[in-house]
Amino acid sequence: MLTAGSGLLGGAHSPVGWVVSFIEAPHSVVLADAEKWRRELGQELEVSSPTPFPHCLELLEPLEAPWTREVLIDCGPWTAYLNNQKDGGDPTSAASQLARRLDARCVVAMHSPLHGPGHGGTQLWMFGSDGEPPLMYTRTVYAVAQDGRWSWGESGRPMPFEDEERYRARRIRARFDRDLLVSYLGHLGIRVDDPTWFGNGTCLRQRVAWPTNPETRHQAARRLGIAGL
Repeated sequence: MLTAGSGLLGGAHSPVGWVVSFIEAPHSVVLADAEKWRRELGQELEVSSPTPFPHCLELLEPLEAPWTREVLIDCGPWTAYLNNQKDGGDPTSAASQLARRLDARCVVAMHSPLHGPGHGGTQLWMFGSDGEPPLMYTRTVYAVAQDGRWSWGESGRPMPFEDEERYRARRIRARFDRDLLVSYLGHLGIRVDDPTWFGNGTCLRQRVAWPTNPETRHQAARRLGIAGL
């Protein structure tokens, strides 16, 4: 079933966009620091020209493991970050590190439909300068399935707008779903389902010497059992 709006977080671009990070800093600032950081690490880098959303998502192909491409999208006071890890994106990647370098807040949103032998779920991770060292988490909420077995967890101080009554639902998958995730993001000023909120995206591609096992988005969707989306 297609998700309306931007097509992210389990929508029409699946598996691209199963993981989307948001850094609370302007695109020009995040892009400049990302380029500087990569070059400081000695990485050979290609930087694309600005490309409108959603066409900038095509710059993530082929999807790879390990990933080599990152797209940074201008969202006004926020910058959206995605990479081309072939199972929907790597939530532990560079976004939180970039946010720490810039002393900015970072929000990682994850949602994927049930796929394969029963994987999927919804997660929200938040990082900030007032978070718990060493990773600086300020809040996490998740309801995830692995091989059909659901697990639930939360940590950190709940935000004022959270629907904590939902967290007492008997079925774990009902405690935190895509609709609630999108609602929380909206309270943070992140309009993830509004395609007009996303501006131009820029792709940073690391040129690497090792093999990456590439796939097109459609090949990845078939492998994951989501070709019907």
